[in-house]
Amino acid sequence: MKIRAAAKNSKNLLRMINQAKLRSHRTTPVYKNGHKVPRNHQQAMDLDRINNNTNWADAELLEKNQLFQYETFDDRGHRSSNRAPDGYKMINLHFVYDVKHDGRHKARVVAGGHLTETPLESIYSGVVAYVVSGL
Repeated sequence: MKIRAAAKNSKNLLRMINQAKLRSHRTTPVYKNGHKVPRNHQQAMDLDRINNNTNWADAELLEKNQLFQYETFDDRGHRSSNRAPDGYKMINLHFVYDVKHDGRHKARVVAGGHLTETPLESIYSGVVAYVVSGL
């Protein structure tokens, strides 16, 4: 009986430790190449205000301009007045931030791909192999 109680207590302890690690990972500030990296848009704007610069706002604007330039999306109006076409699902977008080794601030728009099912016909990913011949 003592072994069961100890095993149960150790499982609970491990679960609590893992939850604390996850909570810490989500809330601890991230620094890269000497710069604090924001986790969301609000933090990015706060960092710009604190540092008296527009690095993160400029990075976001550059990414937005590139999306429009490449005609990535089809504008169907505001989400409150429209719904996704049949056969499609609405996915949220958000920015992911990074600081490159040369100090450039990067902001990338990414989609919540975990919200959609994986299509069965497009799961193959080819790999190029380097083959040495003539030896």
